[in-house]
Amino acid sequence: MSDYSYTPLEDQHIRLLELRAGARGTVLHIDLIPTDLRLHPSYHALSYTWGSSTLDHEVVIDSGASPEVLHITRNLYTALQHLRYAATPRRLWIDAICINQRDTGERNRQVARMDDIYQSAEKVIIWLGPEEDGSSRAIGALDQLASKLNVDWVGHGITAALPQDTNTDWLDLGKPAPFTGDVYQSIYCLFKRSWFGRLWIWQEVLVATDAPEVSCGDSTMTWTSFAKAVLALGYRTPPPVPEDFSEVLFRIWPLCTTRHGHRLREMLYETRFAQCSDQRDRVYGILSLVEEHERLGIKPDYNKSVRDVYHDVMVRNSFSKEVRSLLSCCELRDGTQAMASWIPDWSVPRRCTDIWESRACGQSSTQARLSGDGNNVLHLVGVRATHVTRRFEILPDTWANPDLRHHRPSMWAIRGAMEKLVTAVQEAQLLPHVQQAEVICRVLFLNQFSERWEPKHERFPRFQATIKRFIELTDPEHEISDISAHDTELLDNFYSSAYGRAFIFTANTNMIGLALDTCRENDCIASLLGCESPMVLRPTADGYYTVVGECYVHGLMEGEGFLGPLPAHWERIVRYDEGTGSWYDVYVERKRGTYQVEDPRLGPLPKDWYREEHPKQHLHTSYRHRTKNIEGFTSYSRDPRMLPESLRERGVELQ
Repeated sequence: MSDYSYTPLEDQHIRLLELRAGARGTVLHIDLIPTDLRLHPSYHALSYTWGSSTLDHEVVIDSGASPEVLHITRNLYTALQHLRYAATPRRLWIDAICINQRDTGERNRQVARMDDIYQSAEKVIIWLGPEEDGSSRAIGALDQLASKLNVDWVGHGITAALPQDTNTDWLDLGKPAPFTGDVYQSIYCLFKRSWFGRLWIWQEVLVATDAPEVSCGDSTMTWTSFAKAVLALGYRTPPPVPEDFSEVLFRIWPLCTTRHGHRLREMLYETRFAQCSDQRDRVYGILSLVEEHERLGIKPDYNKSVRDVYHDVMVRNSFSKEVRSLLSCCELRDGTQAMASWIPDWSVPRRCTDIWESRACGQSSTQARLSGDGNNVLHLVGVRATHVTRRFEILPDTWANPDLRHHRPSMWAIRGAMEKLVTAVQEAQLLPHVQQAEVICRVLFLNQFSERWEPKHERFPRFQATIKRFIELTDPEHEISDISAHDTELLDNFYSSAYGRAFIFTANTNMIGLALDTCRENDCIASLLGCESPMVLRPTADGYYTVVGECYVHGLMEGEGFLGPLPAHWERIVRYDEGTGSWYDVYVERKRGTYQVEDPRLGPLPKDWYREEHPKQHLHTSYRHRTKNIEGFTSYSRDPRMLPESLRERGVELQ
């Protein structure tokens, strides 16, 4: 039989694969049927891992006048053998077969539609592979754990599914789940399967209209139950063996706890460890998971180089007035940079944890222009807030090996590093003694505490409890005979924040913080319009700056570089809105318990500006100018009091 030759697809069409009925182990026969997706065809979409790219297996295609052969990978061949019905045909969509992978134009068009394809599927089938290493036992145990629990996906609260259930072992987060060692080993092996490492699975799972079906060999469970079990295991004390169970678990944790409709920056961070054979897919593979305006008008184009794709993302982002800057994704590494320092290299996983929910830029938008050959120089507007005067290595050099990122040292060793750092800060005598513990805690934990969310988020520790235990753990005279589960969580959070970072002292004595460990003395710390984190910038001999990376600096994280500190008793928190299913910024006056969406430091609106009424004004304010559009917008979501001309009138020395 001759090799199959694809027929070009018409506009709005996809190919569906009809898998002929047959017994497992016999020859696979399929038809390829061009279908208009607008007609809402019935099919199941497959999510699987390609594995080896060697096309050493075959399917027979019966669509034409005579049978033809299509060569496929071993993994796909095994999946089709298991998914084939014995008595009736089955319609599927499978990327490796339904897209002509050798036609770049078709691939561009079909990849751009993959969110529609998976969203329109009657069901998404997650194929983890054949039965192996006790996988059926693992699926059964995870399904059992999920059946015992209810999960609040907003705040990650966990309660009993049946209030009358008196077996507390399923809810006791202070110890491992009530599984035997063999069961835990099977779960561990299941979590290590290659499917969980793929980038494209994020789209395939999260855009599905109904809960996907997890299939491994002949065992199945719903994705909803699988994700619930993973979340519950993540909050429990891990088993003693396998030793790296937690590391393997937390590699798949973001996939199981992330919801559809995120920001581009968040998804680029959450998928940083996911694998893809084409590094352009670092961007293209997640576009469907973010809000429409966060996609920046990007369309998949595999004719572009990786560098051009990343450059295009940053240019579009820098000139967007609706999307915050992605400059905080940059990390200056030792050695030669493949791209300009203001272009993040998303093909390499970030070393540091992201600094969530900071607002160093207030409610401002990026002010940018480009210059230089190939538009390789980015000009931004901001203020030089301070500079680094001293840096302190937090973790030993032996811990900085990227290969050890997920094989953490003992809790006692981490405690020793934290104690050493606190001693150095105390010896510097930069802060009043009464403020030391609070400020150091906010810095070392990047101000990630549950009280900053409403409702409180179980993912983060309580602030006052953290300060109390932090003081005890860092007091050399305080006897500690054992590291409790709460201590482990605290030390683990410290390690995550400190990894890849140095503690910095600045020219402003009360401004201490964490910055990328490649920072140096005399590096500039700038607050930039539109950029949520302060940025460490290194002056160059020709008058420009090299981007080092984002930093956490106490006293700059809430727009103080532009507006000064918040008034007494005021604090910005992140609140959940059930109507939209989203989180939004709100300012709370703790003494009176009042809330407002606008920054209390801002005065009256500039001349000819007014607030626009809209259905979501309890979530954010939109502004309109009486006589003109601002930067092409009739309605402006960023605060006009944060425009450069308004800030200059306020006396801010912008550069």
